[in-house]
Amino acid sequence: MLVVQPIGFQCSVYERDIPPVLASHLERIYQSPFSAMTYFELFRHAHHPIALVIFNGATDPVHVLMFTVTGKEATLLNELVTIEQQYLTYFGDFIFSRYPHVTTVNFNCIHGRPDNGSFPRYLWKCSQDIVIPLPTSPEAYNGQLGSRTRKHLKYYIHRLQKEFTDVTFTVSTTDSIEQSMVENIITMNRQRMKLKHVKSGYTPDFEKNIQLFSRHYGSVGTLRIQGKVIAGSICYLVGDHQYLEVISHDPAYNRFNVGHICLYHTINHAIATGKSAFHMLWGENEYKYRFGGIKKELYFSSIYRTEYNKLLNLPKILVHSVSYLINQTHYLVTKYFFSRRKPAT
Repeated sequence: MLVVQPIGFQCSVYERDIPPVLASHLERIYQSPFSAMTYFELFRHAHHPIALVIFNGATDPVHVLMFTVTGKEATLLNELVTIEQQYLTYFGDFIFSRYPHVTTVNFNCIHGRPDNGSFPRYLWKCSQDIVIPLPTSPEAYNGQLGSRTRKHLKYYIHRLQKEFTDVTFTVSTTDSIEQSMVENIITMNRQRMKLKHVKSGYTPDFEKNIQLFSRHYGSVGTLRIQGKVIAGSICYLVGDHQYLEVISHDPAYNRFNVGHICLYHTINHAIATGKSAFHMLWGENEYKYRFGGIKKELYFSSIYRTEYNKLLNLPKILVHSVSYLINQTHYLVTKYFFSRRKPAT
């Protein structure tokens, strides 16, 4: 049922049966895999989310806000999205009005600084999305790169092709992605993390979900020598945006810098297929900036019904703050200390 709201918006609320058309609206509005219905099901385990669909004088909705209510907390599922302040304020007012038992509303990994002025809140940077705005041609992109980066890429590509005569780069999408492609790339990631004495975040369950999600939005690029995968990228495509899940390579080919060669080919393929942005997501690795990435901060925010409710959440707030501080310290130490002990590539 369509309800006219006092502030001029119109909204529909779906607490049980979600209309299938909302999946396409989510893709159209946000162009983010982290705001896709399939993502909510696979990675957030939100099999029965609630939908608040907001209209503002148009036939199509301006926002489809998916959320869950668990205990005293409501959590917005949409991530890596931009939601204008008026709609964030409206969402908070809606939750506290419709669900009297809810004391906390959480917004995770969204652009901008949400500020529901009428409620106590806490806000902190939780991550970042390193984004390359893509030009209309590979030649134009190559011209955007720094001279040192261009020189190194040209050198390593030539060196690889000189030593191996059968070097190919191919891209497979959705149904054409073979299970072995994803397995190979994630296995290489685990091998490289093991060499660094770091535990890979790609658990068997996570890998399974990537396999399933790739059937809907996947784009897998593989760099091969005589058919053998030596580097690969797993990306997601939504609208004209491309998102990098993982880039990895066989450590046996470190001297050819094949990971960067694969990434370079992946970006150029995105340009050739008409993408407008290439998201390298979180993790402030230096190579992302050398490839033209621009940092966009992502924020976590919670609003509370009362100041007392905010006080009760202080332990969780401290955990988030300390975690972010540790991550930033690690990045700065890596950037300004370790990276200066070896030449950049």
